[in-house]
Amino acid sequence: MRKIPVSCIFVVALSSAACGGGSDETPTTQSKKDRVFVADEDSGSISVVEEGTNAVLKTIALPTTPDMFMPHNVQVAPDGKSVWVAAGAMTKGGVEKAFVIDPATGEITADIELGNELHVAHVVLDPTSSKAYVSANEGNAVVEIDAKTKTVVRTIDLGADRGPHGMRFCRGNLWIANMTGKTLAQLDPASGSVTEIDVGGVAVQTACAPNGKYVFVSLYDTKEVVRYEIETKKLTRVALPAEAQGPVQLYPSADSKTLWVCDQGILLGRPASNLLYAVDVEALQVTGKVEVGQGAHGVVLSDDGALAYVTNLAANTVSVVDTAKLESVATIDVGTKPNGISHWHVSGGMP
Repeated sequence: MRKIPVSCIFVVALSSAACGGGSDETPTTQSKKDRVFVADEDSGSISVVEEGTNAVLKTIALPTTPDMFMPHNVQVAPDGKSVWVAAGAMTKGGVEKAFVIDPATGEITADIELGNELHVAHVVLDPTSSKAYVSANEGNAVVEIDAKTKTVVRTIDLGADRGPHGMRFCRGNLWIANMTGKTLAQLDPASGSVTEIDVGGVAVQTACAPNGKYVFVSLYDTKEVVRYEIETKKLTRVALPAEAQGPVQLYPSADSKTLWVCDQGILLGRPASNLLYAVDVEALQVTGKVEVGQGAHGVVLSDDGALAYVTNLAANTVSVVDTAKLESVATIDVGTKPNGISHWHVSGGMP
């Protein structure tokens, strides 16, 4: 199968991307309520949504000089003190950056140059919020950043034709979905060593069960989710229902019992999907589904797990889902082509 770059996987229409995404002066992001941060890729902005009211508190515009930056992914640090954004440049060959945002004010406090021709995708932080890691899809590498000094520490080569995309930390290791390589990679940050597990499909995103037992990876082309048991190294697959068009992001419940799966579609000649699936982690069975917006891409849960927030990249909205009732309870207008999404709460950030 041919290589599918991140720009195709998530429909980044570079030739028609909007140059808007202006920053609102009021209201600010200062609020006692939990918030959700959304990467509006084609708007070049981050939308900040207040939980409960579903109001967009602020739209944070990324710089437009010397180039427009397109945020693909956003991640709240585990300590809740910063929000990190991985952003590519609109112009081919332009510098790519990681931006750091103060979650209290919505102000950009740092921008870190990562390089050129990398096609940066996702950003994650270690559990202590001391290191940030950015996947470089076309660079076949992971960039490590010192989160305190905001400087690049090193670039870890994953090997030719790996195409790293989504990543999560679990049990001291970084677990990476390699799209081109069709593997789940286990990166030990201490040694820099990489171990790969063949998963037999275009791997888009990973997720780690909070109990540390499993790592999951979504396979877009085969319409499957793979469960990898860390101790036994056993791989088990679950096929999504026949109506599925291709899963993208995943998110586990805090009790490690349910995995939430966004079914995006759009690529490989498939129509956009509007489904969010609930998968029983132990039984590996789809136990429910919710209709959300077109092009369901990213998903994150609220602190108490009662709500799921889903970015709909073909509808320019975020759906709010009641996880107990399995129904969408609100739709929020955000920027153009919303992709990554992350949750902030008073005691920290969601993993």
